[in-house]
Amino acid sequence: MKCCFCINLRTATLFLAVLGTITHLYGAFALTAVSDEFEERDSGAIFGLTMYSYLSGFACLAGAVGVIKHNAKQLRLFAAYYWVDLALHMLFSVASAFIIFSLDAEVCQQIVQEAPKDEPIDMETCESLYISSGWVMVIAMALNLLLKLHFAFAIQAYKRQVQQEEQAERMLEESAVVVGYPVVAPPVYDVKETIFVAGQEFVPNEKK
Repeated sequence: MKCCFCINLRTATLFLAVLGTITHLYGAFALTAVSDEFEERDSGAIFGLTMYSYLSGFACLAGAVGVIKHNAKQLRLFAAYYWVDLALHMLFSVASAFIIFSLDAEVCQQIVQEAPKDEPIDMETCESLYISSGWVMVIAMALNLLLKLHFAFAIQAYKRQVQQEEQAERMLEESAVVVGYPVVAPPVYDVKETIFVAGQEFVPNEKK
């Protein structure tokens, strides 16, 4: 089976797992390094985001190991993480779209007030540009969600493929029975040496 751009499922899953491991762990390390620079009121959100980045990185690392070792359990963890991450991204996108289109008046009012006198901008023009920019952001988020949904299905398909292969191997091992065949000894013939006396066969007394 293929994923996108004619890439097989194993290669695509490994690429996503390795890329996720690098990006999430790098983000977690970066947040840990600059956590002291944030205000105290933001410390809770930063801590939660940092922990999620660490968990995401380890889940992606488990997926990479699962692909390399052909392990369905580790791939199951990676697939579950990817679906959860997709759901969180969907909630974030919906919330962001709602916030974008609900703050147009406030944002444009502030822009109009702070605009330089030599380059004035009216409220109508600002709202028109703001709404257009908002739609561009919403479309970009929607495309990102569709792409992540496609990747989630690809990971799920590869996980099922590995599970089926492991199940087939296990059934083959359980059904393999060594059949032993009895060893048949070769026939034994009662061969006795014939004795000739004076050109005639000598027959012992018990045969007479």
